[in-house]
Amino acid sequence: MRINPHLKNDLRKYLSDKILTEKKKVTVTSSYVLEAEEIRLLQSKFPQLDWKTAKFVVDPSVIAGLIINVGSRVINLSLKESLLNLKHLIYESY
Repeated sequence: MRINPHLKNDLRKYLSDKILTEKKKVTVTSSYVLEAEEIRLLQSKFPQLDWKTAKFVVDPSVIAGLIINVGSRVINLSLKESLLNLKHLIYESY
């Protein structure tokens, strides 16, 4: 089966644009609704991220801190993650 070359090129462009959009997608998960000042602080700490389309999610299971998802990358700044890192560090030192 032959595929129309124009259709193939259009599909390739659409998929590459979609992938690029997903890679830039920012989702911030916190235990409470972030205030405007906290959001501005985040934007100043991570200026390389695309904050125009950022999505802010509230998840009570995040005890303290927040989790930033950028595409498939995760920046975990939660208390739970910090405690797990400390636990691993203590186990490795013995």
